[in-house]
Amino acid sequence: MIAFLHTSPIHIETFEKLVRKLDKNVEIKHFVNEKLLETALINGETDVVSFKKEIELIKKENPSLLICTCSTYGEECDIDSSIYRIDKPIVENIVKNFKKIGLAYTANSTKKVSENLLLKVSSELNKQIEISNCDCSEFWAYFEKKDFRGYEKGIAKKIELLESKVDVVFLAQASMEGAKKYLKQMKKEVLSSPEFGINELINKHKASVQHRI
Repeated sequence: MIAFLHTSPIHIETFEKLVRKLDKNVEIKHFVNEKLLETALINGETDVVSFKKEIELIKKENPSLLICTCSTYGEECDIDSSIYRIDKPIVENIVKNFKKIGLAYTANSTKKVSENLLLKVSSELNKQIEISNCDCSEFWAYFEKKDFRGYEKGIAKKIELLESKVDVVFLAQASMEGAKKYLKQMKKEVLSSPEFGINELINKHKASVQHRI
């Protein structure tokens, strides 16, 4: 069984579809805890205690693969090797292939975590990168109001201003994925974590299961 921890229910359909493209039969369970992100946004830091409690509840279901889709809690995932963060595969791919990276985010709680991951991977690969931040936090209110069209269009406009300065744009949060449909004229790649992360994590998981058999 694959278990997901989300901080918004809007991610359930997205990740359900992505997994089903690869595996129609695997059992999937979605766990949503909106308070985790709300607390991080209010306090400026993650709620480690509540995160651990949520993870312990999920682990009681005995998932064979546990994926956290909230970038803000990425560093909490790194502490526990049984939790996979959705953004790590795409960040590894970005750092391998690009030098000037635009980091777009809407939740301020995600900025430092995503920046740290980019720098950590670049250090591991012994490769220098340049990060240009694209602060789209003014559009987070649209997301909270469930105005997803306004949210995505606002993000897209901000990203267009960044195009000449970067080789690639990384959408740091899964919720930003929809902005890509408003960036079809952009010549630089705009990459996000959901599909790439799911493909990498499920294929690796399948390979490890077959190896054990």
